Amino acid sequence: MDDRRRALLMMLAMGALYAGFGVMMGLLQGGLPPVLRARGMPLDQLALTYVLFLPLGLSFAWAPLVDRIRLPWLSPRIGWIVAAQAVAVAGVVAVALLEDAPLTLLFGLGLGVAVAMATMDLALDALAVEMTGESLKPVAAALKLAALALGSMLGGGVFVGLLGSLGWLATFLSVAAFLSLSLAPVLGLTHADSAAHAAHQRKAAGVGRMFGILCQPQLRWRVAMLAVAGSVIFPLSAHNRVMLVDLGVPLERIAWLVGTLQPLALLVASLVVAPMVRTVGHRSALTLLAAAALLCVGLLLAAWHYGIPALAIACTVGMAGIVGALMVVYATLMLCWAEGDQAATSYAVMFCGTRLAGMVATVGTGKLVAVVGWQAFYGLGAAALLLSSAWLLRGLRNT
Repeated sequence: MDDRRRALLMMLAMGALYAGFGVMMGLLQGGLPPVLRARGMPLDQLALTYVLFLPLGLSFAWAPLVDRIRLPWLSPRIGWIVAAQAVAVAGVVAVALLEDAPLTLLFGLGLGVAVAMATMDLALDALAVEMTGESLKPVAAALKLAALALGSMLGGGVFVGLLGSLGWLATFLSVAAFLSLSLAPVLGLTHADSAAHAAHQRKAAGVGRMFGILCQPQLRWRVAMLAVAGSVIFPLSAHNRVMLVDLGVPLERIAWLVGTLQPLALLVASLVVAPMVRTVGHRSALTLLAAAALLCVGLLLAAWHYGIPALAIACTVGMAGIVGALMVVYATLMLCWAEGDQAATSYAVMFCGTRLAGMVATVGTGKLVAVVGWQAFYGLGAAALLLSSAWLLRGLRNT
């Protein structure tokens, strides 16, 4: 297989699998809570649905297994991808067949599916690290964001909307079929996967095992910089919908915003950022996006202070797109920095560290807003964004 054909097949495989991942995440986030509520789960217990997202932030804990254990079928990375996806499909089929099962059983099956999808994500990220060259890594990072956004629109929108007309069984079997079909392109890369994996192992034969990678000072600094960046940008995007409620925007308009405009903003970001990074480089792209984020935060502050709902809505969508664009740049850096014989572990430590820091900061700043108010929140957020961006840019200059 020539390099061009292999690269195209790799992009197709990534797009299909990340879209399937997005479908499941959209279904768990946008579909499970209302479904469980309709089936009688008390409101105070619905918060437990957030537990289903913990595997996405904790998958670094079993990433060394994905790096070190080769399953007895297919190739090193694709074997894990197929196995994890098969477990997820089996879990979704079980949910489809157990419509009247106790809620605790359905929740347990959902947690198993989330763990399987997080494992598939680990192996797919490692495959992307090993099979994309320097010039394709921005494209791979942007493709991941675009596919996840499309998948989340399908899972949290289309499939949830079809639940009422198709019924429980047909809807979840359709999801299982989508996940199964998304495996088809990657099966054509087994020989290329084996060759790329062997080449990376020879190139980095001296790298330590398991979490020995954290003994590397350079990696620790990179994880720290990314975690700080994530802890700033995620709250500046996540809380804006709550601010719209406080500003008096009707819930129907906010629902429309969340369901369509924000995923579209992520799609636009994925299309714009990859060529930007390839043209001007990581540091210039980060500088431009940080400046855009500061402008957006300033406009959000003005929208709240002067009570301008239209401006607040526009900036909420804009901030989601900018944060998505920043994550494309961060993901591109992670794909470059994860080179070595522990690609799954290295990438997972960086990506999960960024995501966990963002989740914790979002919870903490949610409590902060209740104390200091929205005006102070956006003011502090702008200062934190400026400092974290300067630190990351300085780190990139030094590396």
